[in-house]
Amino acid sequence: MIPILVAAPAVEPISLAEARAYVRLDDPEAAFAEDGLIESLVAAARLAVEAATRLKLIAQTWRLSIATPPASRAIRLPLSPVAGVIEIRVFDGAGLASVVDPQLYRLRQGVQPPVVELEQGFPSAPGGMEIDVVAGFGEAPASVPAPLRQAIRALVARWFEERGDGAAQAQAALPADVALAIAPYRDIRLR
Repeated sequence: MIPILVAAPAVEPISLAEARAYVRLDDPEAAFAEDGLIESLVAAARLAVEAATRLKLIAQTWRLSIATPPASRAIRLPLSPVAGVIEIRVFDGAGLASVVDPQLYRLRQGVQPPVVELEQGFPSAPGGMEIDVVAGFGEAPASVPAPLRQAIRALVARWFEERGDGAAQAQAALPADVALAIAPYRDIRLR
């Protein structure tokens, strides 16, 4: 089950004004000239923090395609945190989709990873199924935990200052201060 992004976050965890202030871009003309760069650095930093923590920070819609529904009637979701299930569709043998009644499944939150439990009477899905979910801490930047927002600020500032300069860019790992800020939020899976 590979998640497919359907709708990206409407906002970033750090606003353009907040990022400008953090990198100390006070001159309005210089700030305006750097806006595109700063916006792209904020988006890249969010993605880096999401990858390192395996968490989605700001509300975004994802689609999960499942070829064969599990026999256990519990579907472990590869995204976290999951705010809700938008819709589940099942496909018959001819590939025709039917939307499943929300009374026939429930999202079990508070477990890691989140689980969608299929109730008795859930329709068969010989052609597979799709689950659309909203993942993220919330729709507003303030809903993202402060240490994760600080990690984004630190990455933006570092990348803004270094701009691809040699040795610093050769390091594959996150900088120590960023790794420390996100450490409590990392989802480390042992398999």
